[in-house]
Amino acid sequence: MTSLSCNRRNRIGKTARRPAFMLVVVLVMIVLLSLLAAGYTLMVRSHVDTVETRIQEFQMRMAAEAGIQRIVPILRDSQGDLATWYNNPEALRAIPFDGADDEGGVATIDKSSEARTYDSSADPIVRFTIIASDPDDPDKVRYGITDECARLDLNLITEPQLRRLLNNVIPQTTENAVDINVLVDSLLDWREAGNSARPNGAKDAYYGALYPPYQAKKAPFSTIEELLLVRGFTGWVVFGEDYNQNGLLDPNEDDGNESFPFDDADSELFPGLAKYFTIWSQEANVSADGRPRIFLNQQDLEKLQEDLEEEMDSDIVSYIMNVRSGGATFNSVMNLLPAPPPIEPDESDEQTGVPVQPDGGDPTSQPSDEIDEITPEELADQIANLQASENVVAAPPSYANLTDEEPPGTIEDLPQILDRLTVQPTPIFQGRINVSTAPRPVLSGLMELSGDEIDAIVAARKDLSSADRSSPAWLLSNGVLDENRFRQILDKITTKSSKYRIESLGYADHHGVVERIMVILEMRGPIPQVVYYRNMNELGPAYTPHGDEVRGRASGGPGSSGN
Repeated sequence: MTSLSCNRRNRIGKTARRPAFMLVVVLVMIVLLSLLAAGYTLMVRSHVDTVETRIQEFQMRMAAEAGIQRIVPILRDSQGDLATWYNNPEALRAIPFDGADDEGGVATIDKSSEARTYDSSADPIVRFTIIASDPDDPDKVRYGITDECARLDLNLITEPQLRRLLNNVIPQTTENAVDINVLVDSLLDWREAGNSARPNGAKDAYYGALYPPYQAKKAPFSTIEELLLVRGFTGWVVFGEDYNQNGLLDPNEDDGNESFPFDDADSELFPGLAKYFTIWSQEANVSADGRPRIFLNQQDLEKLQEDLEEEMDSDIVSYIMNVRSGGATFNSVMNLLPAPPPIEPDESDEQTGVPVQPDGGDPTSQPSDEIDEITPEELADQIANLQASENVVAAPPSYANLTDEEPPGTIEDLPQILDRLTVQPTPIFQGRINVSTAPRPVLSGLMELSGDEIDAIVAARKDLSSADRSSPAWLLSNGVLDENRFRQILDKITTKSSKYRIESLGYADHHGVVERIMVILEMRGPIPQVVYYRNMNELGPAYTPHGDEVRGRASGGPGSSGN
C-alpha cells in the first residue's frame, strides 16, 4: 500500500513539472523566433536600403553620362568658339537630368545669385554638372571641359621639354628631394626600344631586380597611370598632394601629416605631373566649321584658285596664284604677310642661346684639366641643364618674302588665313600646344619662348574674349609676341583640339550620392567616340556641386555655399 502511494505521488510530481518545463521551452522558442524575425527584418531592410542606394547610384551615373552626351552637340556647334565649352555655367552647371522644371525641385538654384529655396513636398531633381580645374585661377573651377592639346603629349615630349617641365613643377625640398636626371632618363628609356639604359635611366636589368619583377615597356605609353611603373615616378611625383584629382587645395591636402595625403602644409597645391601629361594630344587639320583646310601647295592650280576664291579676298588669291604660277611653294601660311625685319642680337645673348664668355675668352675652348676632371655623365647633365635654362632661348631665324612683290596679308586677315589655309597635307597634327587653354607649365614646353614671354601669354589671355582666344592670331594682334617669334612657334601651337577631357558629376537635390566619371571624347567631325572611360568615385568626395567651388587661400575651406 505504501509502495503504490509513492508511485502515485511520483507520477503526480512529474505531471506537475511537465507544464512548467513546456512553458520554458515555449518561451525560448518565442524568443528565438522573435530574434529570427528581427534579424530577417533587418536583413530585408538592409537589402532594401542597398537596392535603393544602387538605384540612386545608377540614376546619378545616368545623369553623369547625360552630361557627357550634352557636350556632343555643343562641340558640334561650337565653330571653334571656346565660350560654348571651356567655361559655360549656364549650359553645363546644375542641369536637370530628366528635363524637369527647375522651379519644382527640392533645392532650386539661382545660378546668378546662389540663392536657394526649398520645397519639401516637391519632387526632387536629378542634375549633372560638367566641371574642370581653372589653370588661370587655381582656387576655383570651371564649368566646362579641357582639350587634350592643353597638355604635353607623354609619347612626344622631348628631353629638353621634359627637363624644363620637371624643373618648373616639382618642388624640391629636403623631405621630398627628387632627382630630375633619374626621372628624365627613366621616362625616355621606358618608351624607347633597346636594352641600353641612359646614365640615370632604367631598362630590364633594373626592373627585373624589383619585387615583383617586370620588364621595361620599350614602347609608347598607353595610359598616364603607367608612369607609376617607371623608375623614380612615385605616387607623390605623379599625383602630388591632389589625391582626389580635383585641382583644388582641399583642407586635408594642406594639413601636413595630420591626415592623408601627406603634404607640406604650405598653402600651395602640388598637383603632380599627371595634370600636365596626356597621350591623346591631337588636332584635325580642318577649319573651325569642320571643313578641310585648303592646301596651298596642291598641284591642281585651277582647283586651288576655285577653292581660294570662295574663301579669301581677291588680292590674297592673286598673290597666292602668282607665287604658285611662278613655280614657288609656300613653306608657311605666314608667307602671305610681309616678312618682318630680323631681330638684332642681344648683347646679353639671352636670345641666341650662346653662353656669355669672359672678355677675350674663346667660346669653343675648354681648359684641358677641366675635361679630365668631369665624367661623361656629369657633362651630359650640365648640357641638359643648360638646354633647360629659362634664359637660353634659340634665336629666331630670319624670314624673307617669296617674291619681290610684297604679300598683301595683314594681321587682321590672320585669323581667317590660319583657319582656312595650310601648307601641310597631313590630316592630323599631334603634340601641338593650345596657347589659349594650356597652364603655364605646359606652355613652358615651347622651348623657343623665354619665361617672360610665357608669363605674358598667361597674363594677356585672361582679358581676351572667347572669340579672340579661338585663333592663335591673338598673340600678334595683342602684341604678346613679335612676328619673328610667332612665326618660329606657329607649327607647334594651336587653339583647337580633336580630343577633350570631360569630368561629369551626377547628383540630386535630396541626397548626398554623387557619381563622378571622366572620359576622353574624340570628335571625328560630327561623330563622337569615347576613347577612355574612368569611374572616379574611388577617389572620394571631391566637389560640393550644389554651390560654388572655391578652395585654398581665397576661402579657407571647401565650398563657399556648402551642399
